[in-house]
Amino acid sequence: MSRAALARLVLGIAVAVSAAAAVLTLATLRVPATTDSPSAPTPASDPAAALSDLRAAPEGERVVVVRVIDAVTFDARLPDGGPVIRVRALGVQPPGTCYDAQATAFASRVLDRRAVTLTGDRASDRFDRRLASVAMSGGADYAVLAAEAGIARAYATDAAPAAMPAVRAAQDRARLAERGVWGPPCLGAATPNDTRSAAGTATDAVRSSRSDAAGGR
Repeated sequence: MSRAALARLVLGIAVAVSAAAAVLTLATLRVPATTDSPSAPTPASDPAAALSDLRAAPEGERVVVVRVIDAVTFDARLPDGGPVIRVRALGVQPPGTCYDAQATAFASRVLDRRAVTLTGDRASDRFDRRLASVAMSGGADYAVLAAEAGIARAYATDAAPAAMPAVRAAQDRARLAERGVWGPPCLGAATPNDTRSAAGTATDAVRSSRSDAAGGR
């Protein structure tokens, strides 16, 4: 056999082996039974929008307190270097002159130089103070905190009705524990001159209850 014929024979064998291997590979492939299999989920077009639901950030205007005036009033700077406005926290009112200095000092420790969130319709009172509910950085209602500490009294005017049960409950706890204005020397009095009458009223109430108890024996 000539060299050329031998080369053609080897080439033919190689082609036959390659074709057989290709057929075997196609036979072993898994072909989907249907073409309507479920497709992969389509990613959200805006990932930031999807995350916004998870953040659940409180709605409102975030400001920084720059000066505390009293237990419910403070000056705050608006965002992005905006002007300073005066804010009146809703849900509570100052405790009165008998405990005014202590209440202002407490409010300064809690609020001064802190970021808070204001919510409301941006109405103002006759003193040009922004009326707003005030939430601390952790989401706690400042009115509840102030009432719990006994530095302010529950005050429903202009406040959201849904917020007041928590404020009143906090005030009741402070009164029972005699915290802040509810303890001595004020005993719930609004002014120092009312301290004696407030104490007398409390004493009369105790005496009356004891008398009723004795009469029922």
